[in-house]
Amino acid sequence: MSEFDISREMISKIRESEERHSKRTLNEEEKKEKPIAITNDPKFGENVLKNQIEVFKTTVHSGAKFGTENEENPESNPLVYYPESGNLVFSGSIPTLSGLKFQYSLNDVTNAPYIFVDGLALTDDVMMTLRKMSGHFKNWKEEFLAATDLLEKLKSDK
Repeated sequence: MSEFDISREMISKIRESEERHSKRTLNEEEKKEKPIAITNDPKFGENVLKNQIEVFKTTVHSGAKFGTENEENPESNPLVYYPESGNLVFSGSIPTLSGLKFQYSLNDVTNAPYIFVDGLALTDDVMMTLRKMSGHFKNWKEEFLAATDLLEKLKSDK
């Protein structure tokens, strides 16, 4: 096998791995439970989803894009709660950064956001955006850990 073939096979394996992980970084329990889409419905609080998106766009990247509210497919929403595991997931993308997709998970053990991207040059601007994302994630997590009343209400309403 030539070096070219070995390199091509390695790249293929990396892409397969990225595709598996880019679906969601949910654990097996969460894949089985019925998620709740957190929307701008007053039952979740005043404009919860809208506020999350605005804060992200203001503090991280104004060109960020987010899914639209979809009650029939909760997992396609930008803010999703998994009541059995108590996990909250926030996700979106930044198209101008090589289509970078990101995901925050309240209960993830890494205590860091995930990004999924192909072919992004690590320029100073990109590195600044990633640092902002990391800081925003920490604030986001602290905010929701402090907002136990909303999460407990969602858990009891399921």
